[in-house]
Order: sequence, then structure tokens, then C-alpha cells
Amino acid sequence: MGCTTQTFLFLLLFFLVLLYGKLFCSEFAVPVVKRDSAGRHCEEHILKVEERFNSRREARRNYAHSLPSQFAPTEKKLYDIFEPEAICISEERFGGSSEHRYASFGDGPKFVCGVDFMRARQNATNSCLVYSIGSNNQIDYERAVHQFLGCETHTFDPTLGSEPFVGSNYAQFHPWGLGEDGRNGEFSVRGGGSFTTMSLASIMKALGHNGRRLDMLKVDCEGCEWQALPPIFDSIERGELLIDQIQIELHRGTFDGVRALFEKADSAGMRVLHKERNQWGCDGWRCLEYVFVSETFLKQVHTWQLCGVHVLSNSTGAVD
Repeated sequence: MGCTTQTFLFLLLFFLVLLYGKLFCSEFAVPVVKRDSAGRHCEEHILKVEERFNSRREARRNYAHSLPSQFAPTEKKLYDIFEPEAICISEERFGGSSEHRYASFGDGPKFVCGVDFMRARQNATNSCLVYSIGSNNQIDYERAVHQFLGCETHTFDPTLGSEPFVGSNYAQFHPWGLGEDGRNGEFSVRGGGSFTTMSLASIMKALGHNGRRLDMLKVDCEGCEWQALPPIFDSIERGELLIDQIQIELHRGTFDGVRALFEKADSAGMRVLHKERNQWGCDGWRCLEYVFVSETFLKQVHTWQLCGVHVLSNSTGAVD
């Protein structure tokens, strides 16, 4: 092999090593702290974007408030005005059946904001906590959280009965139902049965998670959301719960109920980030997937990714 060929191969190998290192660092590492004028300018732009998010929220609130009580749109139009007000620059469909992170297609995966930020924060603090409400023994979401985030994950489903949970390699399982404390719930699958529901606050207390931040709360419980979600938003508003983002499927409801739910989300500082009709079930339109993200978390993600500002050390988020 000639000297020229050796030199070329060495330079090629050196370039590939540099490229790999750059890709790896951008995927998992914490960005370099920058507090120069460019960094401050970037943060100022993020504040302007947040003002635009607020304007969109206010437009939706004003229009919803202008509609009379007992307003009754057709069921297909029930959620028409409840559109996302915000965007997350790193939003991705997450939790597919493939082991490849971005191969998340079809029914099942959820839209998630800030996967890289959460992974970096988990690497720095080892504090990530995820609850998955409703399983039906479909554990792709739990597997993805385990593989790409490394979070402590708990799955809840009272309808499995005697059927063993198949995701024990990725999550701790609890046969509990989410809702209001002490209410009776029933299910028809696997021969049917009943259970007593628990509030999120009671679940977190039972698991010793009081005061911890929930990085993600994924809820698909076939209707329990109408009892469970309003108290959750109330607790967030009072500072008793800290939840970065909620992925939830909303089922049939009344317009007044939907309007009240979104008002509570607004009061809790949870932005509407994503909306998607479930085209695989519910006749293709009766159920909608929503993502609510906290204003604080969304700002942290954008600051971390766009401005190169180190926000991990002050984002552990324990509730006092």
C-alpha cells in the first residue's frame, strides 16, 4: 500500500471518528454552557415565542367563553376549537414496536417533547419517573422509555386479571385503576370484573413518590380521564404535583366538560402541544390523543437545545 493511500485512509478514518463523536454528543450529551450575548439573544427569542403561544391560548379561551352554556356541537365537532397552541422543536412520535427510536408508526406510540433533554437530565440526576396508565399488556411504550430514557417506570391496569404482565423487564406493574379515590370501576375484557379507583395523589403516596416530579404521565384508560384529570390539573396549579408532560386519549364528553377541562389545564400552566384523532379505533374520530406540556418544561427544552444553556442542575423539580 502506497504512502498516499495510507494517508488518505488515515484522514478518512479521522474524519469518521470526528463525525461519530459529533453525532453522539448531539444525541446524548449536555450542551456547553453559554452565557454570552448570543445566548441571551437566543433566550429573548424564546420569550417572544412563548408570548405567541400565550396569544394562541387566549384566542381559544376567548372563543370558548363566547359560546353559551349547554352549547352542543355534533360529536364529530366536539373538539374542533381545542387546538394546540404551542410547538416543541424536538417533538417526536415515541414508543413504537421497533427497537429503532424513530420507527414509531401506527397505533400505540405517543408524541413526546424533549426526549434528548430528558435523557441528559436522567444521566445527570437519575431522577426520571414515568407513569403509564392503561396497558392491555401492550408494552412498546414502556420498552422505549427503558431503552431510550432509562427512567423508573410504573404501569397501571386493573383489567389484566390473572393474565401476567409481560413488561416486567421495563416497568413495575400495579393492578390499580386511576380515578377518584374510592369509586367503583368495572371492565368487560378478560371475563369482566370490578375494581376500586385511586387518585394520582394516592397512587404517588402509596409508592413513596410524594414530592417527586413526574417526567411523563401517559393515560389511556377508556374514560377514567374525566374523573382523574381535573383534580390532577388542580393539584398542579396549587403546586402539589409537578408533571412535565401528559399524553392522554380523550373519549366522549360534553362540550361544557371539555371546555372546563381545558380551562383547568390553562390554569395549571399546561400548554396544549399536540392533537391527533385516533384513526385506528373509535370510528376514526370519536377519540383524540392530546399532549399537555408544562410551560416551564417546554421553556427548559427550548433553552437547552437552541441556546446551549445548561438548565439541568436546576430542573430536578422536586415539590416542596
